[in-house]
Amino acid sequence: MKLTTPTFFVVLAVVGALSTVSSCSQNESLGGTWQGNPERIMEVEGASYATSTMTLDFVAGDKNGTGRVDMNSVINVTIPQSIGEGVLDGYEANVTAIATMTALYAREDGSNDDYMLSFNPSSLEVNIDPASVSFSENMQTATPQAQLDSLSRVVADRWQSELTAVAREQFQRYSRIEDVKIHHTDMMSCEVDDRDQTFRRIAQN
Repeated sequence: MKLTTPTFFVVLAVVGALSTVSSCSQNESLGGTWQGNPERIMEVEGASYATSTMTLDFVAGDKNGTGRVDMNSVINVTIPQSIGEGVLDGYEANVTAIATMTALYAREDGSNDDYMLSFNPSSLEVNIDPASVSFSENMQTATPQAQLDSLSRVVADRWQSELTAVAREQFQRYSRIEDVKIHHTDMMSCEVDDRDQTFRRIAQN
């Protein structure tokens, strides 16, 4: 079949684009920091609203696709409060927890785009800064600052254990990351726990 000159170059452009996508999806290094979108989570008992934003920092490994990944989850929770003294009854606290954990990653045998993660359980840390705890507007205007600071510490301590368990479960879902593809060097798509996920590469400080 004879192709006219314009048609010939269009075909070349399409083939070239397909080759680029294939190359990126299979060979582009995971090395770098990737941030996902805020995701609604339902594991926080008693919360009226909770989200988790996951960040994965893949430390460059060897040519076989192995290395270390540092994981970070920012968990934001809105919690109706009732401490027992009636002070916070009818109000909501907004709590932010920063969770971190490390793991080793490796390509699954026979696959170019599926990865297995092996976690270090002792590396799990969850921190809630009492200064980051805030209350509904009425609480802020009706309560002296000293008492508010004290209540913030109570709320932070109360939810430390609960959000540690939530963070551990969130991280464990990443024990297998499937169908990993890099698009245009700055976007990564994958499947985690049977759900499609999208991450964007972010610059490190």
